[in-house]
Amino acid sequence: MSRRWSAAGSQRSPRTRGLSPACHHRWQVRFIGHAGLASGRPGGTPTRQTLAGAEGLHVDWIEVDVCRSADGTLLLRHDLALPSGRWVGSMSAAEVRREDPDVLSLDEGAEVLAQSGAGVLVDLKDPADATPVATWLAARADPDRWAICTDDVAALQAARAGAPRVARWRTLPRVPAGRGERVRRITACALRGRLPGQLDRLAAEVGASAFSIDRWAVTPRLCAAARQLGLPVAAWTVNSAPAARRMAAAGVDLITTDRVAEMRAALNLQDSGATARCDG
Repeated sequence: MSRRWSAAGSQRSPRTRGLSPACHHRWQVRFIGHAGLASGRPGGTPTRQTLAGAEGLHVDWIEVDVCRSADGTLLLRHDLALPSGRWVGSMSAAEVRREDPDVLSLDEGAEVLAQSGAGVLVDLKDPADATPVATWLAARADPDRWAICTDDVAALQAARAGAPRVARWRTLPRVPAGRGERVRRITACALRGRLPGQLDRLAAEVGASAFSIDRWAVTPRLCAAARQLGLPVAAWTVNSAPAARRMAAAGVDLITTDRVAEMRAALNLQDSGATARCDG
């Protein structure tokens, strides 16, 4: 029998903030703003302005990439390397800010995002940061609004131990850091046939509430298998109209994109702050 996994890994349906799996009636793809809506900025560093833009775009979730400086400050930045070639993890927050004056701490980003109704998906840039990020999340008064994602099993298990009330999204496929776009795409394509049959086990390992899956690995069979488990599928990163249509046809529940308005238009969806939910 299929299992339904909550954020804590118990046999309950996952919490819903745009997370209800697609159903046969009144289903509408939902949107995740990728990388703090800062893909066009140097290093993928979101600013207060890009984060605030999530409200106007009516995204259901906004993803933020989190990394840790040498002095333990959690920062919002997509790229771990700075223009000088130095790594964020080898520098203090003050040193990072000298090279990237716009970089926000996770605390500062949360302050801006508090004005939005969107959920916040924390993408771990370094699995080693799982415990401090989980500690930060566990202290939140609004844990249902947050989720954490990575392709690293140990990191998700650490997040489960440190912040059990915060949802965990398992990123697939697992590709070692630094292997590049070509290797990632080849890996995703190679796993298309096998992933649907592995989803139950992959969810159980970390108590996943959702899957965040490279679009090259997404198939109708995978989405159907996830739906049987009661687990939504978010496809990433979808920035072209043909790709958005393929993902919607496959049955994904969410699309992660840098171009929310364009992808919504490609699917002929209304720009509404109250899109239909799958109520049963």
